[in-house]
Amino acid sequence: MKHLTKFYTSLALLMALGFSFTAQAEGPKMLYTESKIRFMTGGIGHDEVLDMRPFAKSYTLNLLFSEGKIGRATTDINLSIYNNQDALVFKLNNAGPLLYVNLPAGSYTISATNNGIKLRHQLSIEENTSQKVILNWKDKVEEDDLVRE
Repeated sequence: MKHLTKFYTSLALLMALGFSFTAQAEGPKMLYTESKIRFMTGGIGHDEVLDMRPFAKSYTLNLLFSEGKIGRATTDINLSIYNNQDALVFKLNNAGPLLYVNLPAGSYTISATNNGIKLRHQLSIEENTSQKVILNWKDKVEEDDLVRE
């Protein structure tokens, strides 16, 4: 009990001297699939976007998921990426709105689903390049009515 009292006394003294204690967010994490493909997903909120942005160029594919005419960022995207032999090379559920994937050079087909609506996109990735792809589900959503055309 004495140790606990000393701890709280020391903590109160540090706080009185102007020290503050805040929880630090861990920031973006590099993740790997079982087949060793490196990826990072997130971007919910301005701070997370800023935290992820410096990593973008270290990934060969940068995906941004959005919806509606005004391109609101969207999450919970189920995504599969296939190589040119139609073999699944990457799969992730609940991605977004930003997803960075480090794929080797080659041709790929992206299949992404948002609220039951599927989009497909074909692309080629070259050595030592970073490619940005925006997948937008343009279907009208409630907030689009507020946008003046």
